[in-house]
Amino acid sequence: MANDVKALRAEVKQCLNALDSTRPIVFGNQPLIERGENESLYVHGLHGGKDLIRELADRIDFDEGGGTYLFSGNRGTGKTTELMRLAERLQDDGCEVFYIDMAEYLNLTMSVEITDFLISVLGGLSEKIEQRYHATPGNQGFFERVWGFLHADVKLDGITLPVDHAGLKFSIQQDPDFKKKLQEGTRGHVARLVKEAQNFALETATWIRDRTDVNKKIVLLVDSVERLRGVGDSKDVAEVFKSAETLFSGHSDKLRLPSLHLVYTIPPYLSALAGSLASLYSGGRIYTLPSVHIYECCPSDGNEPVQSDTGLDAMVDIVAKRFPSWEKFFTQSQLKQLASHSGGDLRDFFRMVGLSIVSAPYQETLPLADSAIKSAEDAVYNDMPLAKDDMAWLARVLKTHRHELDSLDKLPSFARLVEGKYLLNYRNGKDWYDVHPLLRALVKEQSGVSGAA
Repeated sequence: MANDVKALRAEVKQCLNALDSTRPIVFGNQPLIERGENESLYVHGLHGGKDLIRELADRIDFDEGGGTYLFSGNRGTGKTTELMRLAERLQDDGCEVFYIDMAEYLNLTMSVEITDFLISVLGGLSEKIEQRYHATPGNQGFFERVWGFLHADVKLDGITLPVDHAGLKFSIQQDPDFKKKLQEGTRGHVARLVKEAQNFALETATWIRDRTDVNKKIVLLVDSVERLRGVGDSKDVAEVFKSAETLFSGHSDKLRLPSLHLVYTIPPYLSALAGSLASLYSGGRIYTLPSVHIYECCPSDGNEPVQSDTGLDAMVDIVAKRFPSWEKFFTQSQLKQLASHSGGDLRDFFRMVGLSIVSAPYQETLPLADSAIKSAEDAVYNDMPLAKDDMAWLARVLKTHRHELDSLDKLPSFARLVEGKYLLNYRNGKDWYDVHPLLRALVKEQSGVSGAA
């Protein structure tokens, strides 16, 4: 029996590592992320409808001279994996593609301003160029250039400038006090910093083309910006959400950099501004990756969506590719239930599978008891506490399947509901919203919403 338990524990460990949601799938012979999963694990058609990545790649191919594009989606939909697929397609088209994870350069739980954002984006790009070419345009990286500018021209009251450009990068990302003082000190120098960024972008494009092909397109994928969200009290949270709106709606012109094609991931709550925001960027739209296609279509008012067996089977297939012995631990019905109750969110799906399977060594028989499945669902449910105002908002969404954002003053509240995955975004011909499946019964009960089961 001891050997059986030991073998079971080894299989559980294998499952948990196979379903590590922090490891995106990478593609092609030149992956941009070192710690990624093999493309053989990719399941096509998860999100239904047209291929969003093909559309975005085509638009970049059509646009000459540079462009800026917005890419969004709920956490857990697989955005980074799709960005890696975009990178492979663009590389096949002859583009020079760079990727930066903004979590390595910015504190994403603090308000962001155009100055620290551009410093981080261009600083990240210059580091990636040096890694690939073992040199940088003008023999000076962007962090070094900005450090010199700050040292000579900007007074940062109450704080000491780092001793070198490496310290500047570290302080922006790790030191909240420094970042706040940097924002305050550079507000009067926005035009100068934007000009520095634009000059560096143009110099970079020319420098790379001189070494490769005069017609080569340079693409920068800027990931993890969608993770901008505040922590602490409601005022701090609202400030971060507002800063994201200001950055992308108020400074869109400054986010365009000469001769570069830039893809920025943006928080999913900004998709509610689609009409006004999309018109400011290339393509005239926000390229939004919806939750996995687990429903047939947007239901009529007051009704619940009808499950898509194709979508649920695709989510089961994801687990089967990563953990072939899943049938020893789960019935197909159990795995489909977890897929359904995740709302098509891959991260929560993996999480619930993992929470279920850890009880396997302590059961007398397999597959797992239904109580293990329920316990995993309860763990995710308990992470979504509902306030009274939240309940009223979710009840309206449950009835209309629209975001019900009737005023931009309510954007922080909407942002919090989307970030917490209380609300999930879907697309079946059109974009629509629904309440997280684990919350539906409670919202219906507390608000008196009726509808089809």
